[in-house]
Amino acid sequence: MSFDGFDPAALALLDDLPAMTADDYARHKASLAAGVTKPGLALITDVADALGADLTVVPRSSVSPLHRDLRFAPEGAARYKDHLLLTTWEGADKKTSPMFWIRVDAHRAGFASGIGFTPAVRERWRAAVGAAAGEELAAMLDGLVADRDADVAGDRVKKVPAPFDPDHPRADLLRHTGFQVRFVDDLPASVSSTEFVDWCAERLSALMPVHQWLLAQLID
Repeated sequence: MSFDGFDPAALALLDDLPAMTADDYARHKASLAAGVTKPGLALITDVADALGADLTVVPRSSVSPLHRDLRFAPEGAARYKDHLLLTTWEGADKKTSPMFWIRVDAHRAGFASGIGFTPAVRERWRAAVGAAAGEELAAMLDGLVADRDADVAGDRVKKVPAPFDPDHPRADLLRHTGFQVRFVDDLPASVSSTEFVDWCAERLSALMPVHQWLLAQLID
């Protein structure tokens, strides 16, 4: 199935989801599936194809459910999310592969590139960031911050890890124990048409150099 647009009425329901009860959600479930989650799978599939990389899309893993598993959520968290989260990754294991995200709510779309850290990936990250390759990554991130108002996210340790100098020029990156660079744009009118695929692909393309750096430096 190719993406032919989200249903605007179903997208608007995302604003109301956090306040919904299970009965409320049941009444809207079919509309949300037809207008949001099913088109979402088509969108991430088409965008992955458009990027020209060896990206994986798996229906059950690439489209996060709209409900939250409250067993692992903070106390008082809403049962339902106010957004759709889509993922595609390059590598054998989603949990340890460089990944792209698209996050869609009723008003905005977010785009991200990043990777989760295993102990081995963390050590490779520190070695690469601490060396000349880290200058290349830092320049990419500076460009994304300047051009896209991007945010560099991820958990960090409090101190720069040994054996690196606390005053290392990339001290903040060295402290990362997970990594994501992301930015957000207002939804265009094309969200309900096939043109939204190109709009999303263009934004993820801006993150492709970071994705390729992660592949080259962190993955065997």
